[in-house]
Amino acid sequence: MTNVSNINDASQDSSDQELEELLTDAFDAPPVPRTLLKRLDRGIEQEWGTSPRLADSHVARVGRTLVGGGRWVRRLPIAAALGVLILLAVMFRGDSTAFAWSQLLDAMAKQGVVQLESENVDRWLALSEGWIRDRSDESSVLVDIQRQVVLQRDDGSADIKLRSLKRGAPADRNQLVLTFLSGTNFDDETIQRFSGARVVSESSSRVSGEAGENIQLDVDFVCDNLESVSLRALVDVDSHLPLQMQLVTADLPIARPTLTVSFPAATATDRRAVEFPADMPVVNVEAAEAIQTASLESNLSGADDKLLAPIGTDKEDSNVAVALATTTPASPKPERKSKPAGLFGAASGWQPVDVSQGSNDDVLQQLDHLMAKLWEDNGVDPAEPAGDEELLRRVYLDLAGRIPAVTEVRNYLNDKSPNRYVALVERLLMSADFASHLAATYRRFLIPEGVDLTAFGGVEAFDKWLSERFASNDSYDEVVRSLLLAEGRLSRSGPLLFYSAAKLDPDQLASRTSRVFLGMRLECAQCHDHPFEPWSQKDFWSYAAFFARISRPQGTLENVSTVMRVRDVERGEVMIPDSDEVVPPRFLNSAAPVDDGQADQRRQKLAKWLTGADNPYFPRAAANRVWGQMFGRGIVDPVDDFGVENPPVSPEVLDLLAGHFIRTKFDLRELFRTIALSRAYRLSSGADVQDYLRVNMFAQMNVKTLTAEQVYDCITVATMPSGAATEGFNVVRFGNTPRDEFLRQFRTPSGRQTEYLGGIPQALTLMNGTLIDGATGLASSGLLKSLAAPFFQNKQRIEILYFATLSRQPTASEWELLNEYISEDLSGPALQEGLADVLWAVLNSAEFTMNH
Repeated sequence: MTNVSNINDASQDSSDQELEELLTDAFDAPPVPRTLLKRLDRGIEQEWGTSPRLADSHVARVGRTLVGGGRWVRRLPIAAALGVLILLAVMFRGDSTAFAWSQLLDAMAKQGVVQLESENVDRWLALSEGWIRDRSDESSVLVDIQRQVVLQRDDGSADIKLRSLKRGAPADRNQLVLTFLSGTNFDDETIQRFSGARVVSESSSRVSGEAGENIQLDVDFVCDNLESVSLRALVDVDSHLPLQMQLVTADLPIARPTLTVSFPAATATDRRAVEFPADMPVVNVEAAEAIQTASLESNLSGADDKLLAPIGTDKEDSNVAVALATTTPASPKPERKSKPAGLFGAASGWQPVDVSQGSNDDVLQQLDHLMAKLWEDNGVDPAEPAGDEELLRRVYLDLAGRIPAVTEVRNYLNDKSPNRYVALVERLLMSADFASHLAATYRRFLIPEGVDLTAFGGVEAFDKWLSERFASNDSYDEVVRSLLLAEGRLSRSGPLLFYSAAKLDPDQLASRTSRVFLGMRLECAQCHDHPFEPWSQKDFWSYAAFFARISRPQGTLENVSTVMRVRDVERGEVMIPDSDEVVPPRFLNSAAPVDDGQADQRRQKLAKWLTGADNPYFPRAAANRVWGQMFGRGIVDPVDDFGVENPPVSPEVLDLLAGHFIRTKFDLRELFRTIALSRAYRLSSGADVQDYLRVNMFAQMNVKTLTAEQVYDCITVATMPSGAATEGFNVVRFGNTPRDEFLRQFRTPSGRQTEYLGGIPQALTLMNGTLIDGATGLASSGLLKSLAAPFFQNKQRIEILYFATLSRQPTASEWELLNEYISEDLSGPALQEGLADVLWAVLNSAEFTMNH
C-alpha cells in the first residue's frame, strides 16, 4: 500500500484496519470451515510444536503480522494461500488430496455387503441393492427399498411377514446409510426421518494408529425436516472402505457408540436367501385378516423379483401386488393427491404430456398460481421479491452469462417504466451473449469433462455450431435431431463432435443421450438390471442398438484420421455382455422391437421417436433442465435422474412447462422467458434464517456459483483490461486465446451450481493470475484508467467501481468504511493504488463469484 505523507499514523492504522476487513471478504469465497482450521492448528502443532490458533482468529489477522510495520500489500493473500497449500501438503504427506463422502459411498456400493460389528448390533447393508437387514433377539427384519417392502422372520416361525412402506422410502444413498447407522426400529417414520439428507459440509484428514495411516472423514447433513446429522468415519486409505463409523443426531447429542465395520465374503443375495428362503410362505400382515400368500419365489433375488398375489384374491386389490408388481422389477409409489398420470410410477408407464392451450400470459399466470399453491401446501412463506439491483445482476448472469456493464446498470435503474424488466428479458434473449452462453451451458452436459477433441476441431467448433443454432432460434427438437443424425467427416462437422466425444460406441451414446435428452441414468442398467428403477439390462441394450449401425473405426478413435466419414451402415448389432444374445432396437416405453425393414434407418427412427411431442420423457427433461439452469436445481434434481425414487417437487409445474414447450414448438427462448418472468424466479436469495425447505420449494432463490466462463466474462466486462476481446458490451467467446487459457486454469469439476467446487488453484488464479493482474493493474485496467478522469469525485469513483463489479451501490456500512479509506481529498498515485486494492478485494470476494 502506498505511504502518503499527508496522512498521519493514526489514519494509516485506521486505513489498514479497514482494508483488512475488505480483504477478509476475499477469503470468504467460500468461508473456511472451522473444522479445517482446527485440523490446520493440530497439524502445525505436530510439525513445529506451536499452533497459530487459526480457529480462534481469522487468517487475515494472523497474516497481518507478516508484514513489517503493520502495512498491508496486495500480495499478502497470495502468501497466505501458498502457506495453506504448504500446510495441506505437510498434513496430507503429499500423497493424497482431500477424501470425499461420495468416494466412500462408491466403495461401499461396489463392495457388496457392509456389516456392523458390535456386541448389541447385528446389521448389514447392501447399498447397491437397497437392502438393510437388522437382527434382534427374536427376529430378523429386512427393508427392501427397491420393492418398497419390509420382510420380518420371527425365530421359530414357519412363514415371513410382509408389509409395504406406505410413506415412501429412501431415494438416495445418503438416506440409506444414515438409516442403517441409526439403529432404530425400521418403521415408516424412522425410514423417512433422514429423507432428503444432503451434505452441507465435509472434511477429511490423515490419522495414524496402530494399524497404520487412515483417513478420518467428518460429514454434516441436513434433512428435509431440517434435522442436522453428523457422521464420522475412519476410512481405509487404499480401499476407501469404512473401518469405523459414528453418528450424532439431535435426539442423542452425545455421539452414539463407534461401530466397527466388516465386509463378509458372502453376497447380499446369498445372505438374504439364507435368512428369508425363497420357498418360505409369506403372510401379508396389512390385510384385514392376515392372509397367507404363495412363497417367495426362487427368483426373488433375480431379475424379475416378484411376489405372487395372495391366494384367492384379486391382484389389483392386493397390498402385496401393489408392493411388488408382477410386471416390473419396481412398483409405483402409492397414489398421491393431484398426481398426474405416469409421473410417480414406473417410467415405462409414463403418459405423454397434456399440451397447454392457453396463451403465453395464461401459462405464466398458471405457473405463478401453481407455485403459490405448492408453497401453501407445504407451509412455506416465500421470500421477499428481489431488489432491482439483485434481480438485474441475476438475470444478466443467467441469460447472458455475464454481469451488466456500468451503463447497463444505470440505464435500468433510471428507467421508471412499468415494463422495464420484461423489456430487459426480451433484449437479453435476443442478444448474441444469450446464444453463446447457452451454447457453452449445453456443451457442458453434451460433451463430458476431460474429453479431448483437439484433433477434431476442439470444443470451440461445437460451441460455434450450437451458438449459431440458438442465435437463429432453431427449435430444440431440431437441434437434437441434428445431433442424433450427424454425419460427415470427423474434422468438419460441429454436431458430429457429440459422437466423437462418445467414441462412436453404442453403449456410451445410449448412456449420454438418455441422460441429456430423456433425463434418465440408463447406464445403471448396462451391466445388470437397475437397482432402483424399472429398467432392465435388456432395456439398456435395446436402446443402444439404435447406435449400432454407424460406421466406426477398427481401432481407437484417437488413432483415426480426421477425414474419416461417419455415416449409417446396413450392418451392426449389439449383444448383452457375456452372452451371445443379439438385442434388437426397441424404444424405452415399448414392449415390441422396432421394425428393421430399412436396415440403415435406425438413427432416423430413434430421432423421430425421441424428439416427438408424444414422447413422455423428452419435453419434461428439457423443461426441467432449463428450470435447473435458472434456479440452480431442477424440479427433479439432479436434472438427469428422473425415476420412481426421485419424484418432482411439483409434477403439476413440470407438466405445465413441458406442455407449454410443446405448444410453442419447442421454443427455448419462450421457455426461458416464461421462467424468467415468473414470481418464483424474481424472489430474493436473502433470508434472516436459512430454510432448506423454502429453498427446495423455490420459495427463495438459490445462491449459485459462477462457472469458469462466467468468472472470466464478468471480470472482463467489469474491468475492461487491455487486450480484452469485446464487441460493445458483448463478450467474444470464440477464438479468444486469453479466455481459453484462463478456463484451463480455473475450470472446476462439474456439479450442482449451488455447490462450491473450487479449490486452491482457482483461488490462486483469482488472486494473482494473468487476468486479475491485467484487471487491477494501473497501466492495464480500463476501469481504473476511466476512474482517473479529473471530473469524478472519489465518491463517484467508488460508486462506479461497485456498479462495474457487483451491479449495486455500496451498503451504508461499506460507505462508512470506504469513505474513510478513500477520503475525498485523496488523489494522485495514492488514490489509484487505493482504488486498485479495493477492486482486487471486490473481485476476490464471495459476492462477485456468486449469482444470487
